[in-house]
Amino acid sequence: MSITMMDVQSLAIFKDSSIRTGTQKLETTYVNWVSVIETPVESFVRENELVLTSGVGCGHDQELFYSFVHDVINSGASALAIALGPFVDKIPPPVINLALQNDFILIELDWSVRFSDILEQVLEQIHEKKRQYFDKIETIRKSLLHCILSGQSLDVVAEHFSSSIGCEVFIADKRGVIRGKCHDVAEDLQNRWILFMQEQLEEDGIYHSLGNTFEWLPYSGGYALQLTIHSAGNIQGYIVVGGFSAEPFTEEEHKEWVMLLEHATTAVAIHFLHEQAAKEAEWRLRDDFVWELTRGSIHSQESMLSRSKSLGYQMNLPYICVVAKPDQLRQSFQSITHLTITFDHWLHECIRHMEEEAESVAKSMALKSMVTYQQEELIIFLEVNHQNANQQTRTYITKLVSRFYYLYPTITLTWGIAKQYGYSCFTSSYQEAKRALEIGRKRKSSNAISTFADTTADRIIENLLKNDELIDIASSVLDSLLRYSEERHINLLHTFTTYHHNRGNVSQTARELNLHRQSLLYRLRKIETLTNCSLDDADDLFILDLSTRLWLNGMKTNDD
Repeated sequence: MSITMMDVQSLAIFKDSSIRTGTQKLETTYVNWVSVIETPVESFVRENELVLTSGVGCGHDQELFYSFVHDVINSGASALAIALGPFVDKIPPPVINLALQNDFILIELDWSVRFSDILEQVLEQIHEKKRQYFDKIETIRKSLLHCILSGQSLDVVAEHFSSSIGCEVFIADKRGVIRGKCHDVAEDLQNRWILFMQEQLEEDGIYHSLGNTFEWLPYSGGYALQLTIHSAGNIQGYIVVGGFSAEPFTEEEHKEWVMLLEHATTAVAIHFLHEQAAKEAEWRLRDDFVWELTRGSIHSQESMLSRSKSLGYQMNLPYICVVAKPDQLRQSFQSITHLTITFDHWLHECIRHMEEEAESVAKSMALKSMVTYQQEELIIFLEVNHQNANQQTRTYITKLVSRFYYLYPTITLTWGIAKQYGYSCFTSSYQEAKRALEIGRKRKSSNAISTFADTTADRIIENLLKNDELIDIASSVLDSLLRYSEERHINLLHTFTTYHHNRGNVSQTARELNLHRQSLLYRLRKIETLTNCSLDDADDLFILDLSTRLWLNGMKTNDD
């Protein structure tokens, strides 16, 4: 919004003036104001101010005049225009040298030129510059709002904004997905920003602090400026503007760009809010449909096909069910101390991000998917187009977990995968995946992936836990061993399970338990004594192994 000294010098009133020093600085020196100053300077001169003087009070004293000019230079003034006349007939050489040493602009004015006329013309030019700038901002603001409100894509918005400011522009959502860009965005800028965004997500997650809304990013074409788009303290996305030189903004340039870019971010924030409202309505319809599929409550094939078509789902494909349970949600929320939203609001956004990422990862693998979040579980029906459905599903989960980690680093998920997959077997596939998840969580292993096919033994044990006679037998076998372990603080049950897992290999078991061979043999004899079971007898070994499995799966002993 400032004018330069070149603009000032081009005014008609300066046609007879003479520039004594600083000619090379005319184009890069800004002028925010103009004033008439006589000695003393003190604090009356502001930075980027054009100073006019007649030299009254100091012009006849060379040292005093030198001190006056020195003070003007140190004040940060843009230039000093001296009217040659009765007080200063010519600028002394020491003053000229002082200005040269400081690359300062000194101008000689004719005594006949009235300061009031200079003030009027310079201030009028400053105000005209500001008016033009505000008109430009208003034009850009209106045109961007028109694009947004008329439903134009973010590609169109980015292209329009780019042509308005003469810089390359792209727009991304808060997950780091580029949603719109002008046609000439440098590939290196995009790649550098994606890496920059990944580092930011790794460090702070999706909800980083809004303390600094501007970020500078170097790339092969110069520097780019990232501006955070936010509303009500909530991050919506980012605008990245490239094409800046390596030199940082001056304070004046910074103010101009802040004002310009804030109007752009306001318009784009409206787009994201409108999009979010539309998505929310669509997500609710999708959630309800997928949840009804899961429960098997859509009784009409015609109704299912009709609704799926309107929602963009393809039902004539084989699907496998995956169920995930997130943990530490409240702790994750509480760890983000700068958040201004409530837990319920945060959780709702978190769920939507999970669903969006689940669909996005499937799309990146050229797979169809149907997703919902119900009863604190993320339910995914994933298309199967590979002979090894289990391996394909595990690859999908690995990619999805990687994306979740970037957005929410402190949240862990436990996964269950169905065994059954195919056409229209949604309910049975869900029940298997949920069962696998429950068993995986019972094993107390976070971030674990359990498949229904691998839980056969666990399901057998759970059914055996309902047999009272079997429980009594197992309890009588383990009571003494468990009591001894508690009293002596020696986990003999763990010793047995490790020994049995190693198929009776004493040396291997000793290495795993970090025990001396003789110490391990002592423990094994103690186990035989306390349980009255021989580890060399196949029947006794079966009884002891079964009793151990029952206890590890929640069996209550007589002592309990």
